This record gives sequence, structure tokens and C-alpha cells, in this order.
Amino acid sequence: MKLNKMRLTAALLFSSIVLMACSNPFDELADDINNALGLGSPSEETENGQEGSEEEAAEEEDSEVEDETTDEAAVQEEPEQSRETDEDLDPMYQTIDYSHLYGEGEEITIEAGDYTVGDDIMPGRYSVTTTSEYGSYLSIYNDEDRYVAGETLVNEDSGEDVGAYSTELLVYISEGDNLEVRNDDSFTLTPISDEYDDKLPSGMHVGGHDIEAGDYRVTTEETELVGNVETSHAEAYVTSRNAVGNPEEGGRESFVMTIEEGDIVEVIGVPSVNLEKLD
Repeated sequence: MKLNKMRLTAALLFSSIVLMACSNPFDELADDINNALGLGSPSEETENGQEGSEEEAAEEEDSEVEDETTDEAAVQEEPEQSRETDEDLDPMYQTIDYSHLYGEGEEITIEAGDYTVGDDIMPGRYSVTTTSEYGSYLSIYNDEDRYVAGETLVNEDSGEDVGAYSTELLVYISEGDNLEVRNDDSFTLTPISDEYDDKLPSGMHVGGHDIEAGDYRVTTEETELVGNVETSHAEAYVTSRNAVGNPEEGGRESFVMTIEEGDIVEVIGVPSVNLEKLD
């Protein structure tokens, strides 16, 4: 009897040692059975499932990061695209082109009132003169009511006491422009196709057509008036502006400027400027 108890105790002790040596004997037993049946082990399926979940999570995270990057790039690009679109659509930024008006026009005399180009006056390039002895102002606006040109003119017979105002204004007027005359004096518009090389009268001129493109020294006759010589490509901005005329009022008697092909050159506030083309 005592011997049987000792054998039983020894068997239990041996079993405990075997179980302790095996971290998960039942899992291993299950793995052996599944391998024998070709089903794979539960532990491998669990590990594969975990690896699959981790890969899917990583892919989703990468996709989210990529989407965020794409969205950020779109946000960064959007203002530039919007700005370009605005400039493309805004006529203020479009290059001014008067080529369709070369050699166009029909002589007409206008008095006090408002006149629309295309209805009352033919589009074209004109020399504008007046019958006024004491100065009369003509103003021109485009079809969006933006100022195009204007000048106080006197006739050639006006005395010196009136002042050295312009006797002629050269303008390009397009379909839809409006001319305003606010007094009883009349203005005559005469089509013109003259080109200039050593002098520019008051008004608008196109570089490469009315005057050869290049570098020029610009001077003015002695005068009490102060005006400007400006160049531009579009209504939205002026590419250069130089004050001319009376130096006591800030005018310059001489300066150098570049006239490029297609430039709109405007002489404003003085009867004319002299040009000397530089080599």
C-alpha cells in the first residue's frame, strides 16, 4: 500500500514537470492535429490575421496621408489658378490692341452732348481739334465707363494770353466708347494715319506703328505746363511714367525712355514732346 502511494506521487510529480516544460501543451496538441488534417495551426492563423490587419491599417493610413497631401497641394495651387483665371477674364489685364483701327474712321463734327462710337461716330484713329478760343475739354470713356483719354484744347488762332494748351489730340476710339462734350464749342474728328519720328503730339500712339520702337531721348519746349509721358500694355497698369514740362512744378526737361513694340504711348497735359532716337 505504501509502495503504491509512492508510485502515484512520483507519477504526479513527473506529469507536473512535463506540463511546466511545455508552455501551452494543449495548443501544441491542437496544432499537431490540425497539421495532420492539413488545416494549419490556430496560432498561425491568429498571427496571419494580425499581420493582415496591421498591413490593412498601414495601407489605410498611407492612403489618408496621400489624400491629405493631395488636398493640401490643391489648396496651395487654387489661389494661383484663380488669380490667372481672374486676369484672363478681366479686360483690365488684357493687352490693348488698336490694330483693327488703323486707317479707319470718318470725319465728323460734334457739339455739346454725348456720343457713342459705333452708333454716332465710326471707330478709328482720329486727330481731334476744336473751334474754342479759350479752351474746351473733351473726355472719352470706354463701354465700362472707364476713362480712356481727354484734354483741354484750343484752336490755332487763340492768343498767347490763353496759355500754351494743345491744339490737337490724337486718339484711338473703339466700338462702345463714349465721347462727352460739356460746353457750346464744337470738336472736329479727322481720320489720321500719320507716323512720327522726332515729335509726338498730345494723345495716344502705338509703338511699332505710329512711332518706331527703340530708345529715345525725350525733351519738351519751354512751357509753364506740367504733363506726363506714359507707356502701358493694359488698362490695369502703367509700365512707365515721366513728368515733363515746367521744372519748377516737377516736370523734367529731358529723359531717356524705351518704346517697345505694341506699347501705348500717351502724351498728357502738354502740346507735344520732342524725340531723338538713340543708337
